[in-house]
Amino acid sequence: MPPLRFPVRAIVFDFVNTLVPLREAEFLRILQGVYEYVHPAAPHVPFDAFVQHYVYIRDEQYARNLPELRENDFYERMATLWRRLTATPPNPKRVYDMMMHYAFAFEKAVVPAPYLNPLLRQLSQQYLLAVLSNYPYTPCVHRVLNRHGLSRYLSCIVVSADVGIVKPNPDLFQITLYQLGVSPDEAVYVGDDWCADVVGASRAGMRSVYTREWRVEPDPCENNPSDASPVARISSLTELPDVLIRG
Repeated sequence: MPPLRFPVRAIVFDFVNTLVPLREAEFLRILQGVYEYVHPAAPHVPFDAFVQHYVYIRDEQYARNLPELRENDFYERMATLWRRLTATPPNPKRVYDMMMHYAFAFEKAVVPAPYLNPLLRQLSQQYLLAVLSNYPYTPCVHRVLNRHGLSRYLSCIVVSADVGIVKPNPDLFQITLYQLGVSPDEAVYVGDDWCADVVGASRAGMRSVYTREWRVEPDPCENNPSDASPVARISSLTELPDVLIRG
């Protein structure tokens, strides 16, 4: 990847574990919200078994869709979960209610660091800002951004669920750049996932900054041989203004 040359016009952020933390504790709080809705229909299922079912169904979708860089169908995930827990056919209202309970719980559980709002305000005075996220249910992303007053700093928000493909497919990056009205060499992508974010940005002709602020588990792609490399590695987004100034 070429060195960081300026002026850069736009910064594009990943969402989960880049802008906001979504670790095991947040994940379980989100699923608790769905569990409380489903539990009356499946009272024999304890919470830990509910989590196991959810993770198994999610991982089945990943195994089927990720090789083709397709986004997972969140409605299908919830419908399958209802069927396996209750042994009854799901109806659209039940599935939609499950999805909404997930989104409500997500909005409450996923909380940005206190520094994020002033940081984005500062950056937005000099750069166009955007979010490009791999997430299978778009309302989750928008609810958190709106709840914490972050949307006002963003020129566009692109979520994989709306397009049907996931990073590192370069088309997602190109869609974001098109909405921003900038070329790839005028934008920097900031993310926590080496394959999705660093490699994906590189395939789209963008430079990247790699952050490990919120990600707890090892990144299996980080040490894989690749032509892609970030222009900087940071441990907190608070380091980003200095990275951009140094060029």
